[in-house]
Formats: sequence, structure tokens, C-alpha cells
Amino acid sequence: MSLIGTNLNISIKYIDDLIRCLSLASFLEVVGWPKPGNVHRTKDFENTKFEHFLAGIVAIQPTFREFCYQIFQIPFKNDDDYEKIELGHFFMKAAKEMINWQSGGNILLGHILILAPLAAASVICLKTQKYHFNDLRDNLSKVIENSSVNDTVNLYNAIRICNPGGLGTTDKYDINNENSLNDITSDNITLKKIFELSKDKDLISMEYATGFTTIINDGLPYFLEAFNHYGDINTATVNTYLKLLSLHPDTLVIRKSGIDAALYISKKASKILEKGGISSNKGLRLIIELDDELQQKKGKWNPGTTADLISGIIFCALLFGLRI
Repeated sequence: MSLIGTNLNISIKYIDDLIRCLSLASFLEVVGWPKPGNVHRTKDFENTKFEHFLAGIVAIQPTFREFCYQIFQIPFKNDDDYEKIELGHFFMKAAKEMINWQSGGNILLGHILILAPLAAASVICLKTQKYHFNDLRDNLSKVIENSSVNDTVNLYNAIRICNPGGLGTTDKYDINNENSLNDITSDNITLKKIFELSKDKDLISMEYATGFTTIINDGLPYFLEAFNHYGDINTATVNTYLKLLSLHPDTLVIRKSGIDAALYISKKASKILEKGGISSNKGLRLIIELDDELQQKKGKWNPGTTADLISGIIFCALLFGLRI
């Protein structure tokens, strides 16, 4: 962490370059081969194919561009300006475009949720001309802390557009409960609050609740070290995916198939890393075997939330100057 805390600076100065980082982050995550259990370049699910992901990524980029340019117009003279970002509105618009441009269903809501606050924080760095890693982290915290109740309402609208099973269930604010939006409004449940309520059931919620700790503390240093060591983006992507799986049982798998399935996958990922991951012949063989095993579950053992976190890690690496 000392390297990240002291030496990393944002390498770009223009929003169009930021959009390139966002696009590349999503593409490089999706094409990572073979991330066990995911759709990837050699494996499709029955109704969701590799090409659906490519179409969805392209479809949401104009929405990201509009979002970033709108944020750049905000002066950011005080904390009240952070309330003008409207993360929830972006979630809803991006979800609509993602669904409209392909027939594979919800493929990228996790990318949208992970990349949006990172993009917003990055734009603020460009706007204020403060480029250090700690500036990005501070802005990220402010973006999340100053979210609004309306952001939460629009998050729920985005989830309902995608119909992915949501953030799990809570006692009062269940996504499937028709009264949830009224309860959210009357109880003043901001985006930060709703993610805190679901943090123990969802890895993306945990990121919002903790300031993106998994991405920043666990994933990014490991990814940068792997890329610097091997000089190969696919090796860094797949091994980092395995690393996160070994540390954090995937919550999408837990929701679909239970904790035992998720723990099984985590143990397998850890053992594969002990053999060198994709960078060794034995590790690659074990990864392919695990992928074949998980694919037989028809998506129910798909560590999709971990894959979403990888998109955020790659984005940060690109933002700080990594080039493939």
C-alpha cells in the first residue's frame, strides 16, 4: 500500500481520455480468459453471450461521457456541490441503454455501479487539478457520502429495469416490495445508507459502504504487481480475479446457490494461485478445469460480482498510467 499511497498520480488530463479508461476497463474485464464461471471469449451462457457484453459496453459509453461532462460543469467549491452529481440518474439511464442495445439481459449493472463513482471522483480530480491517489480517494468518499435519497430511488429503478435479483433482501427495503420506494423516501435513505444495509450480503454494497476498500486495498496493488511482473494484461486480470475470489466468497454465487458453493469456489481459487495461477502451466490447467466445472451449473455458480470489481481495478490502473 505504500506505493499506492505515495507515488500514484492520475495520468490523464482530459475527459475523453477518462472515457477511454472506462471503455477499456469494461472490455478488458470481459475478455479476461478464462475467468472461471464467467461468460468470456470462449464460453457463453444459454441466453447470454460474449457478444452481448461487447454490445452493452459500447451502448453505455455515450451515457458515461454525458455524465462526466455534466460533472465537470460543477464548480466543486464546497461539499454541497457533490450532491449535484446524481449517481442514481446515471444508473437508470445507463441501465436503459444497456438493456436496449442487446438481448442478453442484465450484463453490466455491476460495472455501472462500480465505475460510476470512480468516474465521478476522477472528473473532480481533473476539474480541481488535484491528481494524487489520495485526492481520488477523498473525492470518492465525498461522492458516496453526499448521495441523496433520489439517488437511492433511481438505483432501485435501475435494478428493476435490469431485473438481476437486486441487492439481496432486507427487512424493510426489499427491491421486490412495491412499498420500498415510499419507505426509502419517508425514511431519508440515501445511497450510502442503503448500501450499508446490504453490505454483508453484496460485495458491491460493501465497496460503497467502505470507500471501495476491496478494489483499492486488495485488488489494485495485486493487479499492478502482477502486470509489472508478467507484462501481460490477461495474466494480471485472471490472477487478480482469483485473488479476490480467494479472499471474498462471491455474493452472486451465495444468492443463487448458497454459501457452501461460494466457499468451495474460493478454496479452489486459492489452491490455483498457490500453483501460480494462469502464469503456470499447471495453474492454467486447473483454471480451465474449474471453469468447465462452474460452467456446468448454467450460471448459478458464476462469480459475477467479483468480475464487476475487476472492472473497477482495471479502471484505476489505467487511470494511473498502466498501458497494455
